[in-house]
Amino acid sequence: MDTKIAESLKVAQQDRTEVMGEFLNLKAELVRTQQRNDDLRSENHALRESLNATEHMAQNLLTYVNDKD
Repeated sequence: MDTKIAESLKVAQQDRTEVMGEFLNLKAELVRTQQRNDDLRSENHALRESLNATEHMAQNLLTYVNDKD
């Protein structure tokens, strides 16, 4: 009986170790994903600013050309 309990405890400990390892891997993956998301948001913001500046410049050039005539 004690052997059976000890064996069950050993199996439970192995399962817990495997689950904890999987949890830590998923946690690390979540951190990487969140960092990538932050990087993409930052890149998106920079691209929007660049696009707005380019649109503003194009509008100014168009106004200049139309006023010149």
